[in-house]
Parts: sequence; C-alpha cells; structure tokens
Amino acid sequence: MRRNGVVLLAAFMMLGTLIAGGTFTAAQDATPVASAEHPLVGTWTLDTDLENPDNPLSLDVFAADGTYIEVDVDGVAAGVWEPTGDSTANLTFRFIDEEGMGIIRASIEVAPDGQSLTATYTLEFIDPDGTSSGEIGPGMAEGTKLAVEPMGTPVASFEEAFEAPAATPEG
Repeated sequence: MRRNGVVLLAAFMMLGTLIAGGTFTAAQDATPVASAEHPLVGTWTLDTDLENPDNPLSLDVFAADGTYIEVDVDGVAAGVWEPTGDSTANLTFRFIDEEGMGIIRASIEVAPDGQSLTATYTLEFIDPDGTSSGEIGPGMAEGTKLAVEPMGTPVASFEEAFEAPAATPEG
C-alpha cells in the first residue's frame, strides 16, 4: 500500500508543477538532442577522400531522430548522430564487409549557411574474431547538402535515351 501512496504523491507533484508552468529537467537534458531544427538534418553528398579526385561520393541521410544512413558504391552503413552545439555534431556508424566490420567516428561542423559541412573522422576495423585495428586516422571529409530542384526541360524522351541498338545483319 505504501508504494501506491508514493506513486500517487509523485503524480500530484508533477501535475502541480505543470499547472504552475514549471518544467522538468533531467540529466539527459544536458546533451543536445537531434531535432529537425539542427542544420545537419537532411541528405548530403559526402567526399571522404579529399586527396583522391576519383573517389566515389556517398549519399548520407541525417534524420531528425538521430539516425544515420549512408549509401555508397561499397554498400550501406547505419549509425547514430547527436548535436554537440548549434552547428556541430558527433557521428558513429558501422558498415559490414567480407572482412568484418568497420566503425567510423566523426566530429562534424556545418557551415554558417547550412549548405556545406566538414568532418574529421577515424576508422576502426573489427575482424570476425573481434580483433580491433584500433582507431586509424584522422581523415577529413567534406559535404554538400542536397536541395530540391525543379524539373527542367527534357533533352530526349525515355524511349530515345534508352533505345535498343539497331540489330546488325548476320554475316
């Protein structure tokens, strides 16, 4: 019976605070939480090897709930991110390949215009037996935010663009 009394008292205290216009804070509130207002939220094109102009780019999605998805020529990676300030964030994501798993840890800064970013990151490889390479790096990355573009004037129809090549006569 004592437990019910404590729960009831706590409920009345919370209700009283809300009616009085107060707010509750918790230890978790000290860490910024991902939200739609953070400039990192959206889809980005990232270059993770600035020294190599032929390096294929990746498409990276930073969701408002703190989830992260990357798609590149090697496959898909998934992770989480959290703001560390108004225009900064930390990111951790993992990818799996035939040799095990990789972990990327990054510190990101979005430019004041919200349309580009820079990141410093480390890479760690985990073998299937659990052996770690330790963190390798740091590396640098740059990104550009995708924007909605209106449809332009077509230069060809789909039929014209993907027309089957003319058959060659048999010899």
